[in-house]
Amino acid sequence: MDEKTIELIDKINIKNDEELNMEINKVAATINAINKESVKKNDFDLLKSENAELKSALEVNQADIVALRALKDIRFTSKSNEEKMHSIGKFLFAMRHNNVSGIKDMGGFIQANAKSLDDWKGVDWNVNAAPDLGTALRGDTTTGSYLIPTEFASEILRIPEDPSSLMGQVRTIPMNSRSIRFPAKLAGASFTWVTNEITAKTETKPTFSYVDLACETAAAWIAFSDEMDEDSLAPLGTYFTELYREAWQTEFDLQCLNSDTAPFVGVLQNAGVNSLSMGAGSAGFSDITMDDIKDLASQLTTKAKRMGGKYIMHMTVLDMIKKLKDDNGNYIYREANVSEPATLNGYGIITSDAMPDADDSAASTAFIAFGNPKHIMHGDRVGMEFKLFDQTADGMVYDRLFLRARLRQAFVTGIPSAFAVLKTSA
Repeated sequence: MDEKTIELIDKINIKNDEELNMEINKVAATINAINKESVKKNDFDLLKSENAELKSALEVNQADIVALRALKDIRFTSKSNEEKMHSIGKFLFAMRHNNVSGIKDMGGFIQANAKSLDDWKGVDWNVNAAPDLGTALRGDTTTGSYLIPTEFASEILRIPEDPSSLMGQVRTIPMNSRSIRFPAKLAGASFTWVTNEITAKTETKPTFSYVDLACETAAAWIAFSDEMDEDSLAPLGTYFTELYREAWQTEFDLQCLNSDTAPFVGVLQNAGVNSLSMGAGSAGFSDITMDDIKDLASQLTTKAKRMGGKYIMHMTVLDMIKKLKDDNGNYIYREANVSEPATLNGYGIITSDAMPDADDSAASTAFIAFGNPKHIMHGDRVGMEFKLFDQTADGMVYDRLFLRARLRQAFVTGIPSAFAVLKTSA
């Protein structure tokens, strides 16, 4: 192929049908010119026989103009006949890939040289490939990987623990000693009516019980080496203290709501609270109904008990409740707006990760509480305390540092009868 022909093809820029016809003729002339050169006859038989189909295909519609313009991107600058054949083969295959009319079913030459219709960019059209000149060093696992450093960021990726839902809502009492005993009403006063002046009055005897708020120690610690502290890009002290603070917020809610082991018992596990079981056959959290929600609040039989009451549950349980509708087809869950928080049955809602989630669903399981969280008492003897121990025998021998987090706190359900819990059926 001469330089003039190459330049002719490279300047393709079709603007109208007249120019399209001109370019069709140029394509045909180019193919004929190449066909006259001394190349392997069997390699060009198909190309020659399909010349008329190619020309016809390019005359069909404007989509063919796109295919013709693709010639500009095919490099006809190679010198050998095999490479010239290779370039035109790529062009034909690209047209077949685009389903150009008349070229779609050329088969033979194209199909034999391609693994798939997507393989038209040259992966399987290589001819007379250059000899392998060796394996270049690169950043893979077998050659140059040890020379390429891996950078570590100073940020440690994580999802922070959700903040406590109960801190600030329960009654927190500063403690100056190990325990505080609160007298509590056992029986109150009552009146009797007399019918005349000589009827004896009935004696009223209020009685008392008490609630102990006794603090216990909660602690956690971690050991790490001086070298790790010195070499770490992330500030380990800051990271560990953040983890401990978040862990305590989770633990705080657990002790208030769902702890069932010593030293404290949460509301859900307290034997003194009002308990309501769902109807027969409702052994899963998803069986909850609007009646269950209303009946739970009705377990607190006085206005005083219900004052400040809120439904307390896990977020995934609330997701189930949001789908419930009343008899008129209206959702019973009231979304929050600018002036009011979200409500359920007219009462506020607290969501806490300490409550049983959807995956905890089981028979005879308490999973929603109702009541005023101020009736949960929290004693604060010693708040969150961090200490770094670096002057130890272990530190001298093994270069170890010790970080300890410690608290002295107390939890108790002050008035169990002021709470009601909902359980699945047996």
